[in-house]
Amino acid sequence: MAAPAKRIDGIDFWRGFGLLTIFIDHVPENVFQHVTQQNFGFSDAAELFVFLSGVSVAVAYGTRFFDGETVGAIRAVLRRAFTIYWVQILISLLIIAIFVGAAALWKENDLLEDADVVVSNPLQTTAAILALLHQLENANILPLYIVLLLMTPLLLALARRDDRLMLAASAGIYLAARAFSLNLPTWPVEGTWFFNPIAWQLIFAVGIFAGRRLKRGGIAYDARLFAACLAIVALAAEVRTDAFGFASGLWQHAHGVLDCGKTDLGFARLVHFLALAYIVYHSGLTGLMRRTRAFLPLCLMGRYGLPVFATGTVLSAMGEVVETRSEAFTHQLGFGAAIVVGGILMHYLVARGLAAWRDKSRAQQSMMNPAHTLQMAAPLSLRKSAIVLRPGTSRPVSQIYPARQSYARVAVMQSGQDWRDDDRHRSLDVSS
Repeated sequence: MAAPAKRIDGIDFWRGFGLLTIFIDHVPENVFQHVTQQNFGFSDAAELFVFLSGVSVAVAYGTRFFDGETVGAIRAVLRRAFTIYWVQILISLLIIAIFVGAAALWKENDLLEDADVVVSNPLQTTAAILALLHQLENANILPLYIVLLLMTPLLLALARRDDRLMLAASAGIYLAARAFSLNLPTWPVEGTWFFNPIAWQLIFAVGIFAGRRLKRGGIAYDARLFAACLAIVALAAEVRTDAFGFASGLWQHAHGVLDCGKTDLGFARLVHFLALAYIVYHSGLTGLMRRTRAFLPLCLMGRYGLPVFATGTVLSAMGEVVETRSEAFTHQLGFGAAIVVGGILMHYLVARGLAAWRDKSRAQQSMMNPAHTLQMAAPLSLRKSAIVLRPGTSRPVSQIYPARQSYARVAVMQSGQDWRDDDRHRSLDVSS
């Protein structure tokens, strides 16, 4: 059996950072939006989310896949995809309920803009939501991740032969998607997916490639490549900020020339993010952040990425609803900031509560294991025989310590290993 994958706190930290950035960018009209990544370059937190998804897949499932547990690894990936699927459905239904309820309460038909198709034809639209063919605004990145997980066995099979073969195949698919406008359709509203999985799979594959390197000692440093990445990031920041305010209209003009589209993962976005990721990895920024007080809370939120993301998505929808009543507040700027601060606190409380619940479950399990180990260590004849509890009474040992169905797990536990290997691997997933 493959050794359980160890958590990499740097992945958890940047995942938590990315989740909070997505939340801030989605909450309408708040001052924090002006300092997020999208204001200083061509890429944003979406690239970080998908890239770390690939890294986590390589660390969590790739180890098992390459160590001969191919079937088990694929089964774990499919289970994870199904978990994310039902969370996506739950998020969509909650957002619809929020908007429909607020529209009925305040008699604001404008609130039905994102849910009018549901109201007009609920059965058809519900079926489309279940098929991931109808996706609500700000709730469309999980369907992308589900498709990427379904592609994972193929990418890992190519990587088992050669990582460069996997990247070459992924790049070929990306170029074909861009050249022939390949994308998945939406229904009943005609259109295509906002996040084109046929194009975005490239950055996911790059994440798998990087995750494989992390398991082998890290990504090599090259001074010339590092200097080139610095130049790319600096140039992007200058263009995106209109030369920091000294060249008005620079970004508007460059945006029409550069390939910065989000739906099909524009080439400028891809290059900028990869350059930024290389700089962050080799600059020691993660180590510096490890010394700050924000590191552990962000790690905790990143560790429980799926419930934290779901929380942020629902809160941002509630923020949009509240924004329609913003005229009732005299300090709208402060109100928007309060929503963000309160939302971040809610993210942390959700992660903290889940961590406490998991610790309690593990403590209860550890209390049960010694008794089961004692029973399995006893001779079979003793397990079946009756023992005296007190004068005049007797019960079989099997009734005192009921046997579990799986004895293989006990054998693993007795050898000093944790039999919850699958749970450890799954906990490294970006959406765990």
